[in-house]
Amino acid sequence: MNNIFKANKYQILRFFISGLIATFINFLVFNSLYIIFKNIILSSLIGYSTGLLSSYFFAKTWVFRGNSQKKIIKSFFIFCLIYVLGGLEMSLIIIFLSPLIDNYKIAWFLGVFVGALNNYLGSKFFLFKK
Repeated sequence: MNNIFKANKYQILRFFISGLIATFINFLVFNSLYIIFKNIILSSLIGYSTGLLSSYFFAKTWVFRGNSQKKIIKSFFIFCLIYVLGGLEMSLIIIFLSPLIDNYKIAWFLGVFVGALNNYLGSKFFLFKK
């Protein structure tokens, strides 16, 4: 596993940066819509969707540089499945680890790490493989 990370350190850095940008876009859209409409569910859904689309765009064009040979609809569907699995893993880790270690912040960071690892490896080896 260590060899994978050494050989792909710049790709992993681009993945991290694109994740931060997508998260910022998510928050910006969420916050703007919440200020305008005062509807947290609508704001959350649209914010998350724009963050997910941004993340897909960066993964396809910058992180993995268009290595997917799949059509865009199928590619985006697989991307969403990978990210849903990462979100479930993250949530389960937070739910189960938080009471065990009695620190929800550490549980959250560990959950984020596992979710991000899932998203990177899933994208690299299942979606954007050469």
